[in-house]
Amino acid sequence: MLNLSDYTASQNIWNGISRYVRDHFDKYQDNLTPSFSEDDLLRALKKSAGKRLLPKEYDTFRKAVTSLKKGTAATLKHENIYRLCFVLNLESDIQAQDLFMNYLHINELSARSLDEFIIISCLKLQLSWEETCTFRKKYHEQINAQPNSPCALFDEQTVKTYYQIINEKILTVRDLRNFLNEPLNMDLFARTRNTQYLGLFDDVKLEVLSRGDSEQIIRLVTNYGDFEKEPILEYYQSLFGMQFPEDNCQLTEKEISSLSSIFENVFMNYDNFLLLVQRKRPVEISSGTFMLSLLKKLLTESSEKENDFYMNFLNENEFVEICNDILIYFGFPTLNPECDSFDRLLLDVYRETLDEHPGISNPEFQKVYFLSLRNYLRMIANLQ
Repeated sequence: MLNLSDYTASQNIWNGISRYVRDHFDKYQDNLTPSFSEDDLLRALKKSAGKRLLPKEYDTFRKAVTSLKKGTAATLKHENIYRLCFVLNLESDIQAQDLFMNYLHINELSARSLDEFIIISCLKLQLSWEETCTFRKKYHEQINAQPNSPCALFDEQTVKTYYQIINEKILTVRDLRNFLNEPLNMDLFARTRNTQYLGLFDDVKLEVLSRGDSEQIIRLVTNYGDFEKEPILEYYQSLFGMQFPEDNCQLTEKEISSLSSIFENVFMNYDNFLLLVQRKRPVEISSGTFMLSLLKKLLTESSEKENDFYMNFLNENEFVEICNDILIYFGFPTLNPECDSFDRLLLDVYRETLDEHPGISNPEFQKVYFLSLRNYLRMIANLQ
């Protein structure tokens, strides 16, 4: 039996910042000694922020990282995370993505977003934070005018397209300026992370029907079987209620609500899910939410046609490796139990299930593991 309290504490990204500096100490040895303390790191961050940030931003950043170090805050707002890239003196967009996904355990910078596209480009060109802010300010209206969703929803036209532009077309500041000044290029951008949106809903064809009044009917048409129409509420309850196929038991609405306060980046209430499906708000899907869906979609019997999604659940190394490969493909951070309590729960329940069910078949293990995870989540939800 797992200790439920091990999974209810908020994760503080300060530990990720500290690990990043220790793992890349050569970059910071002018300001820190090899045996630096957490207080030493805080002082170094403040000193670097004083040099690299605009004066009016320095105090905001200083207070935010001080709260992280003290444990009175668990994360940073997006703007301070952007600033952190420059405070840490990152020298490329690749280093920024490494920090985001492998140390802070947050989604990568999205080139689909015009604002983050500019930040990625400026990091690549090794511009200062002040120069980056100048670009962002100049194109502020275009950034705010981005639609929530792109005009086309085709996969393979997101990450590949944007990084081809960044890597091949934006080699100088002039290139960046010329690209941003071309009105047609603005059609490429939207607030949503399209690859992740499509990844979450890769088993459905979305139909959004409007009656012309305040009521909207949303239906999901599954790609499997006979294309039966499924109400959005049923899909929501299947996903966040963790209902396994041919299983009538699920987490209740009250339990889902409780879990949304504990794993706030994983679970969400129905109203927010409705907005997500409708693309009425910027889509921010976490790796945990994606994993809830993925664990049921993975195939347990190999076939040439669907081999990429075949999983031998009985092999721990393969389980972790394939999950991570799929997460990376869709732009999510890999499983990181040291940083993320939900990831830790996923892996701990997996190992416990593996230990308790020797000799079980692969398809049966998938079901037992998923139901065991649901039971633990139910117990965690009912702690409150």
